[in-house]
Amino acid sequence: MKAKQPISILKLVWFSYIKSALIPIFFIEFALVSAYFFTNDVIRDQSIASAKMNAQSQLQEISKLEAANIAVELSSVARLTTLYAAQVAEAYAVNITPSEQETSRYGLSKLGAWYTLSDNGGSALFASSFTPIDDVKRNKAWQLSQLDPLMKSIIDYNPIVTQIYFNTYDSINRIYPYFNVIEQYPEDMNIPSYNFYYEADAEHNPERKTIWTDVYVDPAGQGFMASNIAPVYRQGGDFLEGVVGLDITVDKIIQQVLSLQLSWNSYALLLDKNGTIMALPEKGEGDWGLKELTNITYENAILKDTYKPADFNLFKRPDTQHIAKKLQKSPQGIVSLALKSHSKLASWSTVAGAEWKLLIITDEDNLYADALKMNAKFERIGYGMLVALLVFYILFFIYLYRKAARLSTRISTPILSLEGIITDIGNARYPSSHSLTDIKEIKHTADGLVSTGLHLQESNVALQVANSSLAILNHQLEARVQSRTKDLESSNQLLEQEKREQAVLIDKLHETQTQLVQSEKMASIGQLAAGVAHEINNPLAYISSNISCLRDYTQNLVELIDGYASLDLTDQQLALFKQLADRSDYEAIKEDLDAVFDESVSGMERIKVIVDNLRSFAHPSQNDWQITDINECIEFSLAMAGNQLNLNTRIFTDLSDIPQINCIPSQIIQVFLNLLINAGQAIDHDGEIHISTKSFNHGVSIQITDTGCGISADILNKIFDPFFTTKDIGSGTGLGLSISYGIIQAHNGQISVKNEEGKGCCFNIWLPENNISE
Repeated sequence: MKAKQPISILKLVWFSYIKSALIPIFFIEFALVSAYFFTNDVIRDQSIASAKMNAQSQLQEISKLEAANIAVELSSVARLTTLYAAQVAEAYAVNITPSEQETSRYGLSKLGAWYTLSDNGGSALFASSFTPIDDVKRNKAWQLSQLDPLMKSIIDYNPIVTQIYFNTYDSINRIYPYFNVIEQYPEDMNIPSYNFYYEADAEHNPERKTIWTDVYVDPAGQGFMASNIAPVYRQGGDFLEGVVGLDITVDKIIQQVLSLQLSWNSYALLLDKNGTIMALPEKGEGDWGLKELTNITYENAILKDTYKPADFNLFKRPDTQHIAKKLQKSPQGIVSLALKSHSKLASWSTVAGAEWKLLIITDEDNLYADALKMNAKFERIGYGMLVALLVFYILFFIYLYRKAARLSTRISTPILSLEGIITDIGNARYPSSHSLTDIKEIKHTADGLVSTGLHLQESNVALQVANSSLAILNHQLEARVQSRTKDLESSNQLLEQEKREQAVLIDKLHETQTQLVQSEKMASIGQLAAGVAHEINNPLAYISSNISCLRDYTQNLVELIDGYASLDLTDQQLALFKQLADRSDYEAIKEDLDAVFDESVSGMERIKVIVDNLRSFAHPSQNDWQITDINECIEFSLAMAGNQLNLNTRIFTDLSDIPQINCIPSQIIQVFLNLLINAGQAIDHDGEIHISTKSFNHGVSIQITDTGCGISADILNKIFDPFFTTKDIGSGTGLGLSISYGIIQAHNGQISVKNEEGKGCCFNIWLPENNISE
């Protein structure tokens, strides 16, 4: 048990005052102040909750109301679109003769586009060279010109509409207000390929109703806009003549959104049905990290659909997925979100008819400003109370401390005198009496100390005698312990030395065992190779000589038969000869003879190469250290292992120009054979083995990769252990990779394996260029 730290009497008295008087008072005051602050927090939270509930209700009503207002305006645009589509259909039914003034303002460009050259207060027309300009197109232009007053009226009396147009299936565009179309449009423009046309066709709009497009870049030069479009079908049929459209620019949409009078310094933004921000006020650009695109620089013609960047799409941005899911799930709602580390409240409603979403964004701090101000006022009052209490406690502490100091002095003075008596006793001076204090307890203690001193004096004499005897016994015990310790240390050293010697013997035994297996294996292979080479060489020479003679004999027979056929024979003899030739398929045999002999000679040459390789492998020089070309060792190993590989296994080599190294060729070949045979056995059906070499780090790097089944991860660190194998009993000894590892280590090299289970493995070998023979 840890001893307590001693404290002075002053501290003891002072702490007693604190525990008995100050702490209870402090806790009472603390409880009162805490209750005050807790009540203040509860009131604040209730105020904020009430403000939040009211704000959410108001925001939802505002978003509904403003969405309804926008829907009314969009509905009026949609009605105008329907009216204009009906008038276009009727115009197609009327053939008119244009005035000379009308026909004179059309011209043909160099690339074949037909267009209006000047402005007469009406619309502009552009007929693309994508389809030929003919009388049919011209007649459409005259028919559509009668709608110019209607187009002008729609633009003049509806300020939200920027332009009105009609696009035909054969790439004619009639548009108001007028602008220089030949400078704005590509002359071979394929109008039906743009979204403001194909979104109204039968595939995208089978109901033939008016629809709103996504925000896109207007090819006519008005920047980003959205269009209300409707199809115009041939009267009484299903043929799509074209698409009418009324355009609203993003700039005007922003003006509409900015005109909303919103509380709490809120702002609104408008999304299309696919989640793209159509209108973003400047106030909200910082929250979303965007800059609204109202102006577009038309350096080149718009050749295809061009939409706002993906950053404007809340459904695609990673940081807005929380609100995106709610927008897609519900037509209206309210949700909290964080924008640029600020807590925001977003309320939305769907604009009927266009399926757009109107969002009202409000900073939550603005919603709770009044409640927070009231809370701050009450907190200031609470902090004032704390300061007053602090001043009171400081003065009270000073008073109590002075009182505790006087009391501790009266007690500590006689106690210090007791300390003098104890010191004298410790120094073998034993007082016989005292006169210290009138405090009963301290006087009683002093009397006890004097009596104890006298008893100690008597005991001290007896203790000195006992100490002398104990010192003699201790000296004898130390001598016996030292003797036993030396004996134990000597025995322990002998045991440790014997253990080390046994470990060295076991390591040498394992090494000798592995080398013995390797030597016997190499000797057996060498003897077998030499015997096979000798036994095959003699009959091979006979076969080679006989085939050469047989080719000459056969050639003479063919010449004899051909000569006989050229003799002047009777018809009966010729018929008989032809019958015999056909029966024996003479002509086919004659044609195949050279190929058969060539293949036989090629086979014998292949056998001769294999025999020479066997003799080279069995040659004693292969077991000595010598300067060797590793690429030749690989080619020799491939020749030796060829018959043990799967017929469907394909071999690929990439042998670089590498330096020769000092090694024992037969051992290096044995490593390659082990790896090639293991790779072949790992490939069940079709597979590949890749072998490559390169110079690396003052040596040679060899890589052997297969596409077999790979090595299981739980045995990968055991494959180089002696006698470890995954093959059936009798199918392998488990020494192949262990011997290979030992050979590479003996050559001061490195071998490692990379594995992907189920896809194959790759063995990497590195051998130093300047190896020292051992």
